[in-house]
Amino acid sequence: MTIGERIKARRIELGMTQDELASKLQLKSKVSVSNVENNKEDLTTTRVAKYAKALECTPAYLMGWEDDILSAYKRNIKYGDILSNLKDEELDHIRKLRLLNEEGKEKVFSYTSDLVSTGRYQKKDNEIPMVD
Repeated sequence: MTIGERIKARRIELGMTQDELASKLQLKSKVSVSNVENNKEDLTTTRVAKYAKALECTPAYLMGWEDDILSAYKRNIKYGDILSNLKDEELDHIRKLRLLNEEGKEKVFSYTSDLVSTGRYQKKDNEIPMVD
């Protein structure tokens, strides 16, 4: 898979249009994104890093040096210690959460808060680290 194909696949996975990605990258139009996705335009290392940030992944993933985006993300995220202890199923739910719009995310957060607040479904044997 080429870098352009990885960029396109990741953009689609995030439910993002070329226009939205261009906006995140502060580009004037989606033409540059289209050119990159179709391997008609080379990227400098600086631009690869910008694409990776906009696409919430690592430059190594986009370059094809890492095949598993979740593993790459786990190693490079600010709260890597917390994520490194998550099961694959939990990571999959995080990926799905990121695909939701704000209303969908709010429903997930509200439901999760309700489940935890009852105490009935909360783990008792270990403490889950919280992030700010």
